[in-house]
Amino acid sequence: MTKTKLDIESWNRKEHFRFFSSLDDPFFGITTNVDFTDIYHEAQRDAQSFFLYSLHHILTKVNEIDEFKLRVEGGDSVVRYDTIHVSPTIGREDGTFGFGFFEYLPNRDEFITQATHEIARVKNSAGLSFSEDTGRDDVIRYSSIPWFAFTEMKHAGSFKNGDSVPRISTGKLIDTNGKMLLPISICAHHGLMDGRHVARFLHKLSEP
Repeated sequence: MTKTKLDIESWNRKEHFRFFSSLDDPFFGITTNVDFTDIYHEAQRDAQSFFLYSLHHILTKVNEIDEFKLRVEGGDSVVRYDTIHVSPTIGREDGTFGFGFFEYLPNRDEFITQATHEIARVKNSAGLSFSEDTGRDDVIRYSSIPWFAFTEMKHAGSFKNGDSVPRISTGKLIDTNGKMLLPISICAHHGLMDGRHVARFLHKLSEP
């Protein structure tokens, strides 16, 4: 969990950070559809989980953008983590869900192997399945909502406690003349990033 503390006074986002951090709700959100046709066909070809293939792709692109690695500490400090992992919600047969933790591993097969073990752990537990890893700051919070496509998303949050972890959610794939479009919602601290950074992330998602 390696991180570097930013020098706020020399940061070109100093005023943006302090302004948005003073708000009751400093998060902003964007929802759009992204072409995941290639990832979908790869998962189909390999007889693998689209959930895990798409999540690994998302997490890989998150780790290519510094702004997604920034977190607020102590209310007025900002740190940049070297690597961002993911804490997803994992559904169970009884209709409940628990929180898991998947370490980011660049090799997709290795990522899927350890994620599969974690999914089994959460499915065989009860309650929210919290752990010291699910509460880490060097993650994105992720939810897959495969039952319907959405055009907007509202997340629960505790901003008064200084939460600055981005949230990413995906919906049901939309088959549009053979193109598999994935609804995706990105919610992030406006003091740490803007729409420009989310646009870079979305552009990267369209890359191989």
